[in-house]
Amino acid sequence: MLGIAPPTNKVVDTDTMTTIPSIVTIQDVAAHAGVSAMTVSRVINKHQSVASTTRKRVEKAIQELGYVPNTLARSLLHGRTRTIALIVGDISNPFFTQIARGVEDVAQRNGYAVMIGNSDESTAKERRYVDAMVGNRIDGLLIAPAGIDTGQTLKFLSRRGTKFVLIDRDFEGMHADIVMGDSVGGARMLTEHLVGLGHRRIAMITGPLDLSTSRDRLRGYEDVLKQHGIAIDPTLVMESSYKREGGRQAAQRILQLPIEQRPTAVLASNNFLGVGLVETLREAAINVPRDMAVVCFDDIELASALTPFLTVVA
Repeated sequence: MLGIAPPTNKVVDTDTMTTIPSIVTIQDVAAHAGVSAMTVSRVINKHQSVASTTRKRVEKAIQELGYVPNTLARSLLHGRTRTIALIVGDISNPFFTQIARGVEDVAQRNGYAVMIGNSDESTAKERRYVDAMVGNRIDGLLIAPAGIDTGQTLKFLSRRGTKFVLIDRDFEGMHADIVMGDSVGGARMLTEHLVGLGHRRIAMITGPLDLSTSRDRLRGYEDVLKQHGIAIDPTLVMESSYKREGGRQAAQRILQLPIEQRPTAVLASNNFLGVGLVETLREAAINVPRDMAVVCFDDIELASALTPFLTVVA
């Protein structure tokens, strides 16, 4: 049990009656264990030169005092913090949530901590996160670019020598490692599926077209229509944010069209767009897929929970 013993402003462990400083230093651990600060440092850094009995005594002192090494100070000494950062567009989107989980799992297995930032697809917010993370001396960054202005941020990271990997979205003119799916191929597959069902008026809800993912998915859709001799109707191509509300807004635009000009099928560029679209169509008494077929990217539980469930490509 812990208690505060004024006026020394120190924490007292009332089980052992040990006085613990409010900020525990390596010198406090050394004094508690009866060794030098250098010996404590060697134990923390797992040097093999420390005797087993001494190591156990130091480890016990660390546990009793609740000592946590100063990672910033250690980074100045060793040149790394064993911390990586992840910036995604919208952490509430299960697609990015799953990415974050995977990154954390791999990082933890390799002895790294993860800092996570949510850009909300804002390059200004994204840059503030990057500045803060670089200030905390991260060893590297995984980033899903929020927009065209991300280019300046990536150049800043390159000049500093901060390692980074692009995820989900490419960035034109930037030579960098990247992990992403086949957006063009996925869009082609979904569009071919709709054409194979006999649809000719197929709408496309894209994400922001300053993102490579959105442009690639639009290209895949257009490629298939051209291959089948189907004219591309500009009124059926709708740019939107990658959010649920974007799907709802696109559905409203579709509902405002005369019935004979409405699409018989819609391809949504991500899961949230698809879910928002189907919800709004259903509220307007349009049956999916009987009255209008809907397909989308990103296989998530939210999509399969809809009645009827969406056809998706991951």
